[in-house]
Amino acid sequence: MLTETVTVCSRDGDLLMALRASCPEVRFTDDAAEAACVVILDDDSAHGVRVAADSGVRIILTTGRDDSVAEPGPGELHLDRAEFLSNPRAVVRAAMSWAEAAGRAAGLESELEYLGQFQELTKMTNAAMVWEKITLTILGLLNLSHGTLLLHDPELERFAATFSNDQNFAENGDFLPGVPAPLLQSAIGAPEGFAVEKQASQAGLVVMPLQVGDDLIGVVRIPLGPDDMVTPRMSQAVAKYLAMVARVLGNIYNLTRSRDLALRDDLTKAFNRRFFESYLDEEIERARRYGTIVSIIFLDLDDLKSVNQRHGHLVGSRTLQEVAKRILGAVRGIDKVVRFGGDEFCIILPQTDHHQAVAVAARVRKAINASPFHLESDVEVTVTGSFGIASFPTHALNKDDLIRQADAAMYQIKSTTKNAVGIAASSPDAKAV
Repeated sequence: MLTETVTVCSRDGDLLMALRASCPEVRFTDDAAEAACVVILDDDSAHGVRVAADSGVRIILTTGRDDSVAEPGPGELHLDRAEFLSNPRAVVRAAMSWAEAAGRAAGLESELEYLGQFQELTKMTNAAMVWEKITLTILGLLNLSHGTLLLHDPELERFAATFSNDQNFAENGDFLPGVPAPLLQSAIGAPEGFAVEKQASQAGLVVMPLQVGDDLIGVVRIPLGPDDMVTPRMSQAVAKYLAMVARVLGNIYNLTRSRDLALRDDLTKAFNRRFFESYLDEEIERARRYGTIVSIIFLDLDDLKSVNQRHGHLVGSRTLQEVAKRILGAVRGIDKVVRFGGDEFCIILPQTDHHQAVAVAARVRKAINASPFHLESDVEVTVTGSFGIASFPTHALNKDDLIRQADAAMYQIKSTTKNAVGIAASSPDAKAV
């Protein structure tokens, strides 16, 4: 028994009734935006009608009087209208069988592609590129362009953006920013592996949990525009992909966390210099490849030496810990906080120009200055910081020059006003993208 849907695009009101009478086992609809259809019946009189994109076969009826009819394209079948109406059931059944075979072939092709990507993912050593690859693949399957991958960060004790190309997404410090709890619960229980919140002709949201066993380790958040839609065929493709990715997701996540521990400073839990050297190289290369910008902020605490002299090095160390907590709480999940050495920190800001970096630095500065640090019952410490900002390729064209420029901007502030933000002078050889 056929249960698939045929969308009929015609200005002939009797055609739909005739088809339903001759093929009662088939569902016919005249909704041109029907998302579940596998066959479109396009009457010659309906040229220009918008039809669903997620169809497998398109039957185009002609009158025989039009000599300008183009040659059939992929997935198209051109038939004389009178000939079709003499036996519509046979044509519809044949078209549906054709669509089913094409769908199976496409499914096999997708599975081969997923297998290839599975092997590619397991060979990647840069976790950031793994998360980017997974997110962009999901967006491609949904025919959408912007989204955010949020992963649980044990250090922050919340979910943070690991990859995002959605300029409208902003982290706000919430446990799971930008993701409504009811929608997430629906997604976790959904057989297709995600949930969509959208009303007709309105913007919406796709929420896609990434789980390893019963543990929620990440969420993909994808905004929908008024004209965007997620069809059943897209849902099936994403569900298959998520099932494949789940096999490597846990290993990659756990390996990433293990590496993070090895690349973090024992005292502050910020990243260490070993991480800084390799990660900044990777982000500069990514910015060079995609024509984007990466910025760094150098931050040196003002007069921490006096804290050590007045209260001892133990209080100085605790001050560093508390400062690091405030810095980590003031940046995005995609930003990396590094203890560069002593009382100096560096924040790496992917896809961020120096104007945006100024806003981040101002937020960090405000967090540090917000209140004194109560380290013991009788010890209260107040510290400030001097900030220097440089961007690739605006201020420098390589890593060493970028570090030198940010460091110089920071020391300019430290040697004058302190507790402020400075921006590097543009290099004569560098230019903004």
